[in-house]
Amino acid sequence: MIVGGRLTTVIVPRKALEAAQDAEKAEYLTGAVVDYVNEMQRVGVYSGRELPAVAMQAYHADYYLAQVNNGGHSQFIGNTAIAMFRTTFGDALAGLKAMGASAQYQILQEMIAWVEEHPGEAALQNGFENRPAALNALDDRFYEAERHQPVTQLAASWIASWPELHAVAQEQYASEIERLAQLHPHRSHRRIWQSVRQISFQMTDSLQITVAAACGAVAPEPELKLMVLPGFDMEVEGAQCKAFGVKTDKGSRLCVFEECGGRLYEVAARSPIVGARLSTVGADTIRDFSRIAEQNLAAEAVDLLLRKLGMDPTAMITALSVSDDRATWCAVTGKTGVLVEILGDCANVIGSDGEAVLTVTRAELERHAAEAAVGRDSLQDRP
Repeated sequence: MIVGGRLTTVIVPRKALEAAQDAEKAEYLTGAVVDYVNEMQRVGVYSGRELPAVAMQAYHADYYLAQVNNGGHSQFIGNTAIAMFRTTFGDALAGLKAMGASAQYQILQEMIAWVEEHPGEAALQNGFENRPAALNALDDRFYEAERHQPVTQLAASWIASWPELHAVAQEQYASEIERLAQLHPHRSHRRIWQSVRQISFQMTDSLQITVAAACGAVAPEPELKLMVLPGFDMEVEGAQCKAFGVKTDKGSRLCVFEECGGRLYEVAARSPIVGARLSTVGADTIRDFSRIAEQNLAAEAVDLLLRKLGMDPTAMITALSVSDDRATWCAVTGKTGVLVEILGDCANVIGSDGEAVLTVTRAELERHAAEAAVGRDSLQDRP
């Protein structure tokens, strides 16, 4: 049930609630609440503000505990997005207060005050370097408080008292999560928006489209991009470059990312790790792919065509060819590659014989884009 824009039920497996009656197994119940929040955000596309307030308080209190235990308050600050500071800190603080973790509550209050007084230093925190003495002192006090009164045990006792808590048999858990997910009035729109946004990112982000185009430019047969890995500085063909690891359907690759375009290389078995150059793609071609993607609603087209084919729209995109008014892409979903040609007035799935096997019109694409926009707008200001 949704009341005041929030769900009113927290689902956990009964075995987690029963296990937590033993203080040494308290993490079973706190972990179940974390799982509930993650599942409702994934399956139901709920935002934090649409889930029970106590669930988000417990979730962020557990996040605070995990971060500080792993890398101190410095890591907690560094791993919390600036846009989420107020929500995360506020939820964690409310959770600690509600469960009776008075010492940890006081420490977090002092940390929040330090962040507000030292925004420049706070922005540099990562759990490793630039750790100020004030945060280290808070760490020491936090660990001492944990030895006397662990947050997890206090949290489990608090969670067990929630009127919102509903414990179910393990075999019922998935169906109960799905039932709550289906209550969301914008679920379908948000799922479309999430999928379209992920595809659009691959088609318009400068790094992603460079890698996608470099993979598509391999001759005589394009390679299909499956994953883009973190980048690093290295020497390639006698010059210092920024290179990114890439997984394609042919194996591990390196893509050099520059203002003038991109280059794809094999990965050698021994040093130097850069093998043969496989392709080169220029900045103009990369810009053309992004321009046509936005102009022809390419992300919406790929998403809609995959849905019409009954396939998972979560896809990895390779850019194959582009001209003034059209572009051809390959969308890999699961283990299947789908060839998509997108023009100004329609989009086609191309079969192995080169003929269109499925077509959607521009009007259909615009309607699909409007549905995605409903999902996007429903998420505004809802972290």
